Amino acid sequence: MRTRKTVLLLLAVILALALRIQPQPASAIGVANVVVTNVFWGGDPSAPDTAHPGDQNLQLSIILTNVGDDVARNVNATLMISPPIVYSYYENGIEVNETSISQLAGDIQAGQAYTLKYTLSIDPSAKEGIYRYGLELNYESARELQQIDTTVPIDVPVWRGDIHVQGVQTNPTKMYPDSKAVQVAVTIVNSGQGTAKDVQLLLNLFYPFSASSSGSDQIFVGNLPPGQTAVANFIVDIATNATWGQYSVILARVAENGQLVPVGQVPLYIAEKVKYDIESVTPSIVHSGDSGDVISVVIRNAGTVKADSVRVELLVGNFFTGTLTDFLGDMEANETKTAFFTVDIDSSAQPGNYTIDLRFDWTQDNNALDDTYPISLAVQSPGAPVTLIAVLVVVVGGGGAFMYMRKRRAKAATRAAAGTTNGPAGGSPNPSNGKKP
Repeated sequence: MRTRKTVLLLLAVILALALRIQPQPASAIGVANVVVTNVFWGGDPSAPDTAHPGDQNLQLSIILTNVGDDVARNVNATLMISPPIVYSYYENGIEVNETSISQLAGDIQAGQAYTLKYTLSIDPSAKEGIYRYGLELNYESARELQQIDTTVPIDVPVWRGDIHVQGVQTNPTKMYPDSKAVQVAVTIVNSGQGTAKDVQLLLNLFYPFSASSSGSDQIFVGNLPPGQTAVANFIVDIATNATWGQYSVILARVAENGQLVPVGQVPLYIAEKVKYDIESVTPSIVHSGDSGDVISVVIRNAGTVKADSVRVELLVGNFFTGTLTDFLGDMEANETKTAFFTVDIDSSAQPGNYTIDLRFDWTQDNNALDDTYPISLAVQSPGAPVTLIAVLVVVVGGGGAFMYMRKRRAKAATRAAAGTTNGPAGGSPNPSNGKKP
């Protein structure tokens, strides 16, 4: 009886163990599985580089990860390439272009990763976009002792930076003819998918605009990531006789080969600047040694805009002193005013024509402006070249007339005296005719 119970107990235990032990399916046998988990340019996946047409020797990183549960042994990866991606090298002075590059990754444990690094170049004529290539993987699964060969697709991005003009500001806000050192601030934006690398810009100026100094029409911006903006500052001058109105100049990017690639239009407006007409200068002749000569200059606002707080100054040389500034106040368009200057002329001033600058300072639309116009003064020798000569002419002329009249009267008196001595015509009467009565 006891033996029977023991046998039944053993059978129950064996049955329980049989129920708990299930056969393992074939798929549960350990196998390696290597997949591509990331593809990027550069060495840092958190801050990848951007590949551009024309880039040389740029690193392409491909991360392989073993997502299986067995070690992958002797992993070898072969990247199949074609244009615009290029892998080339020189052998015996001859350039060799390969269509595939192999790299050994060794053993990759389950759950571990390995980064493949390929040094590649991009054809300068490449169009931006995503290019698909094949990556052949060859490895062994150690537990099953089987060779695994597979090809997985990888997507390689090639982007261009796309720079545009976003805004333009000038300092001062308004530009006028003869404005100097005007700051033109151009805001650019990269609206492309890739970083714009080594950005060098040129403001392609033409008349009436010119660079204030050598290189003030160019600027190096550097790298501009996608979506970011930068401000390029240029310093320009405006020609003195520029015509007011709207202008547009080209902002260009300087390529590595020196060619100019247009970026966009930069609008520039030149405002009208008041012009003055010098209608007369009185007197136009002065003399060395004069003191207190009052010179009046008749001035007309020849523009179509108002000039506020007009001040006029004679910019004279060493031979002129005195009150050389006059304030004319506001001048409406086509209005005429007269400026007065009290001038002393040094006695050492040499005779001749002197060109003197007449400087105007005024405000226009709250902008301080200035301009210079030449006037001419003739300096003559000291003395009285006009008045004294006139007096001498009168004196000499009067003396001559007096002598002439005196001589004429003397002749008349002589003739009168001769007539009295000779008596009347026909002889004097003789009452006795020589006879006595």
